[in-house]
Amino acid sequence: MAAQCSPVARKSLVDGTNHPSYLLTIVCQTVLSLPRNAITKGKPLVETDLKLPGRGLRFARTRHAIMAGGIAFLLSLLTVFEPVDQMIWITQSRASQTAASGDIVYVGARDNIADPRYPERRSELARLIGHIDRAGARAIYIDAVFSRPSLPADDAALNEALRTADAQTFLVAKMSTGLDGAEKLDRSVGAIAAGVPEVGTESKQNFLGYVWSQAFTVSDGGVTLPSTSASIAGLTGSPGAQFPISYSFDLASIPSYEFDQIDSDSDRALADLAGKTVVIGDFVQGGGANIPGQIAMPWSYVDIFAAETLKAGRTRLIYPLMSLAVVLVALVGATLLVGRRRRVLAYVGIVVLAIPMALAIAAQMGIRVHGADALALLAIFGLFRLRARWVAKFQLVDADTGLPTLAVLEADKDVADTVPAIVVARIHRFEEVRRSLPRELHAQYLLRITSRLKAATQGARIYLGQGHLMVWTLAEKDPALLREHLEGLRALFSSPLMVDDHQVDVGITFGVDISPSPNVARRVASAVAIAETTNETYEPIAIADTASEEDLIWNISLQARIDAALANGEIYLAYQPKILIQSGEIVGVEALVRWNDPQRGQIPPDNFIRQCETAGRMSQLTRYVLDQACRAGNAFDLAGLSIPVAVNISATLVHERHIVDMVADVLDKTGFEPRHLTLEITETYRISNLDQAAEVLGELARLGCKISMDDFGVGAASLEALLRLPFNELKIDRAFISQMLVNPKAEAIVKSILDMGRSMRIVVIAEGVEDAGTLTKLREAGCIVAQGFGLSRPVDYERIIKNHALGRDDPLRNMV
Repeated sequence: MAAQCSPVARKSLVDGTNHPSYLLTIVCQTVLSLPRNAITKGKPLVETDLKLPGRGLRFARTRHAIMAGGIAFLLSLLTVFEPVDQMIWITQSRASQTAASGDIVYVGARDNIADPRYPERRSELARLIGHIDRAGARAIYIDAVFSRPSLPADDAALNEALRTADAQTFLVAKMSTGLDGAEKLDRSVGAIAAGVPEVGTESKQNFLGYVWSQAFTVSDGGVTLPSTSASIAGLTGSPGAQFPISYSFDLASIPSYEFDQIDSDSDRALADLAGKTVVIGDFVQGGGANIPGQIAMPWSYVDIFAAETLKAGRTRLIYPLMSLAVVLVALVGATLLVGRRRRVLAYVGIVVLAIPMALAIAAQMGIRVHGADALALLAIFGLFRLRARWVAKFQLVDADTGLPTLAVLEADKDVADTVPAIVVARIHRFEEVRRSLPRELHAQYLLRITSRLKAATQGARIYLGQGHLMVWTLAEKDPALLREHLEGLRALFSSPLMVDDHQVDVGITFGVDISPSPNVARRVASAVAIAETTNETYEPIAIADTASEEDLIWNISLQARIDAALANGEIYLAYQPKILIQSGEIVGVEALVRWNDPQRGQIPPDNFIRQCETAGRMSQLTRYVLDQACRAGNAFDLAGLSIPVAVNISATLVHERHIVDMVADVLDKTGFEPRHLTLEITETYRISNLDQAAEVLGELARLGCKISMDDFGVGAASLEALLRLPFNELKIDRAFISQMLVNPKAEAIVKSILDMGRSMRIVVIAEGVEDAGTLTKLREAGCIVAQGFGLSRPVDYERIIKNHALGRDDPLRNMV
């Protein structure tokens, strides 16, 4: 890009020097992150231009480590890393194979030995038990559930073999889940199970088909049995207590035979059973359990591996929070090291050496480690650091133009010390020009603007902001002189720029901050904000007001304060009566929301209501107002003052049906009569979809509520909204009522609206009545209902009830 710039533009890229090598210097610093050689007004950039001071950097790195730990912990609670943990466990199991005890023998049947359609298989099983018993087996576990009887003779033969064997015999009951979701133990029928001890198995597969833990006992609420694995291992534990299953035992070291090998009285096979525990496995139909390195294995192997785990004492477990805490402490320690080389070595040591070695040692010791959370912590920390380095590398110098960015200005100590005026130039139609010009001319376009700015601002250093913003400082802070200077600068842009062979018109306006604060970042933000409000026709130059820092902090925290104010009762309702003009009788009230802050007193409603809309809290505030207003309406009814209560509904809420559900829910919970609730739709000109609004307001009307148009006459869409939306009441805006005595046009408009209301047969209410003269004019014009400070200020509902109870003929004067 630089080759396309004129020599003059190229020299003016950096203030305070005419040497073109400074451009190359800045580019090199950007790419290589070498801030000490950057140039600012003829001197090196401060250390903070590309990085924070040493202590600040260490704090940033430590903060990133802690933030990464917090994110990893939250993701761990959501079990996001479970697949990674399982990959680690599978790897550990495969990498640390050890021999099993050899005390547990598996005998597998090719057929389903429990199928009641084949009674002979039960007799064959009885014969097999006899062979195993005579071979001197210590215990025999039948890992099959005989849930239905077969021929009585075969069932009896199996029961007798189990009861009369010298070895301990056990039938395995299996936990299953019914169609209703309830867990139950499937047990063998009494003809087979009578007099035979039972154990239970509950093997819960995860989504990868693995079973990683078992319990010491199995219970369905009615029956509690020792688990098969705990019984085989000869250990007991607390009911419901879990232990991890280690699959690090070599599958080949677990003796296994087929049913036929034992049934044929094989001498070698029978000799291997002496003193052993024999598990006779059930038929595997449609697949089975997965173990590391094998899939669709007989389910009996899960119990065998679990029993071997208990016998070997390999039940220790490192929980996620523990591994996360250890790695976080190590990482925080590494971030505090002085010297980048030392830190990099520490990071590499943690990732490449410490964690793999820890996992390998844990695998050899039979300790299962939840390590995925720690790995996620390191990955998230790495992303934070990469982003920080990227920002540090690219935030100081614009890659296309070589101009310094606002980050350099915000870190400039001279600006903080001397507190000059900060000027922001806003380039209008910037994106339109960029779309029109070839990409290779974009940088030249910006540099041409910079050159022209410098022509009238000698010695100023131009900083490039977001896209269409350029910033510099001026020693002059007198508003009048600043305006004069900037008007002259605007005049320079009355002639077009030449960008290559293209003539480009430039529209430019300015925002200025002259506040005395040394907080440069805040002042830049203030100047940018005020510049965004300028326009070329009416206000090309705007100077930010010098609001105190306390006021600014209050404004940006207002949204959060609203939530606390609702919870603390600082936000409350006042009720302004609607008066029948001829008699002074109260015919309704309008609920108005108020906020009494303990520190700042009464907050104007317009301030926090607009904030609620911006922050998406309008629905929450509206529900609160509806609830309180309906409860006040109930209080009016109990006091014998049965009057409608009006609640303001923002036009922004009538685009979704949620407001219908909200009103219906509040009416249901409070028991308030819908016909006594009036919904005043404010700022109807903000309704963007009248068809959708008509549907929503129609549903509200069908609930029994009255629909009123508030502030009628303000906004171009008022008449169209009145035509298309189901209003049965409208309120004339105070802008017309307040001028009836001094402006004949205002009086004529009010009379016209009243005549229109009579023709349309809808109620018309005048709001903003401040004096007796206006009230007289309204009475003469035929207005029926009015409200305003001249009649009554907003008061709490108890005051209105009390005044009504006194039965005064002139009930309003004491409320003003």
